[in-house]
Amino acid sequence: MNQRHRILAASATLAVAALSLTACTGGSSTSSSSDHKLVVAVGTAPVSLDTLKAATGVPGTWFETPAYAAVLTKDASGAVQPGLAESWKYVGDGNTDFEFTLRDGLTFADGTPMDAAAVAASLTYFTATTTGPSKAYFAAMTFTAVDTKTVHITTTVPNPIIPDLLTVGYLGAAPISAAGIADESSRAGQTFGAGQYVLDAKQTVSNDHYVYVPNTKYWDQKAIAYTEIDVRVIPNPDQQVQALKSGQVDAIVGDPSIGGTVSGDGLQEISEPSTVYNFYLMDREGKVVPALASEQVRQALNYAVDRDSITKAALGNYGSATDQTAIDAGAASGYDKSLESTYSYDPAKAKSLLAAAGYGGGFSMPFTYLGYSPTDTKIAQAVASELAAVGVTMNLKSEPDFGSWVNDLVSGQYAGTLLTGDGSQMYINAQFGFTQGAVMNQYGVVNADVNSAFQKLASSTPDQIGPAAQALNSVIVTQALALPIASSDSIVIFNSKKVKPYFLGTTGELAPIESWSVN
Repeated sequence: MNQRHRILAASATLAVAALSLTACTGGSSTSSSSDHKLVVAVGTAPVSLDTLKAATGVPGTWFETPAYAAVLTKDASGAVQPGLAESWKYVGDGNTDFEFTLRDGLTFADGTPMDAAAVAASLTYFTATTTGPSKAYFAAMTFTAVDTKTVHITTTVPNPIIPDLLTVGYLGAAPISAAGIADESSRAGQTFGAGQYVLDAKQTVSNDHYVYVPNTKYWDQKAIAYTEIDVRVIPNPDQQVQALKSGQVDAIVGDPSIGGTVSGDGLQEISEPSTVYNFYLMDREGKVVPALASEQVRQALNYAVDRDSITKAALGNYGSATDQTAIDAGAASGYDKSLESTYSYDPAKAKSLLAAAGYGGGFSMPFTYLGYSPTDTKIAQAVASELAAVGVTMNLKSEPDFGSWVNDLVSGQYAGTLLTGDGSQMYINAQFGFTQGAVMNQYGVVNADVNSAFQKLASSTPDQIGPAAQALNSVIVTQALALPIASSDSIVIFNSKKVKPYFLGTTGELAPIESWSVN
């Protein structure tokens, strides 16, 4: 699972609720030996099956997207396409009003009708109560049913990417039925959506495997490719590889430690840049570490690290050294190739900047990181070593589990942390790391330049998004608001004789498992 997508989900709930033994309605588990069955493996059980608490990102959403269809979808190029809604548009200028129109005859898996009022109610409920990582992206929105098919969205913060947010990856626009809204406890172990599949609770064993069968009420029965989807929890990566080689599973998410090493009859691998390893310098006003309030100091940190050597050691062929928090994923990412030369490795310059800022004698700063991740550990320790060479002591706190890391993050005791961030959408990237209310801005730092650039991006027309996103990216890089190290690839290893996973264009986003082709 990409770590950028788990922070709020994990902080809200760290235990998986017990699964109900009552099977969900709307499903059929009838199968035969000739049926197409998809079996995938993941490393951890879901925080919850409740989309309001679930983790987004791959493979976290493998537990949700089969059962929850979204208002809009994306095609293989990453372009937004119709989903539950057949049409959509911004209303007027300024990116503050938006409408979509639902298809005729939609129903939830439990058979209840899905009209505009039901969808607006679900969106409103999600926005008000979610503890998942998408909360910030929907918080400024209100939803109104205009008629039986049309939902109007008004947002107090201009938003140029509402169509993207209405796709399934963010979970907020995947409607929950009235029964699901009314029963929070059951949502942890049952599904209440309108997706292609429903959870089969009788075949499911919590924390071990989760079985999804076709939803007989789904609006497009021809789109259902599998007679069953089985998501199996296999914590050990080596055991995942063995399960793939032996044919017990059809696909796994890889990492740099196993990438390029798995071979066998029909086994293939795909990868695509998707996230950026960043040290988020949260304490930019110097509340914990006064030195970090200095732009010169933050720039010095960036000059002090040899990104190329760190990337090669930690990520091998599955990463690229970078000076920016964006990846080259299209105009909306804000990626700017010219910024890659901003902080060439130069320890002498780092020492000069530290001296000019009054910290020639060095200083210490406490940082926390996810110690259970081998890649995170390699990067954190390598960066600490190189900072030490210019007189900066990074006191690292290695956390053995995600919950402990979250507690560190909100404790007010740490200057920053290492985490992967979404580099494909600058609007989201900024709201995750750098605006006043950003998750990774735990000290609520207000930066006038960030605010100004973000407001311009938020109000951009489609042809203005690229330049506006790059302008915001430039502020983040030149003021050294973070210490980016490397872009990192998402890796999927699969049996090409059984299934064909794919990425959505150059977005770094993996297509939902239910949309994978059957081979």
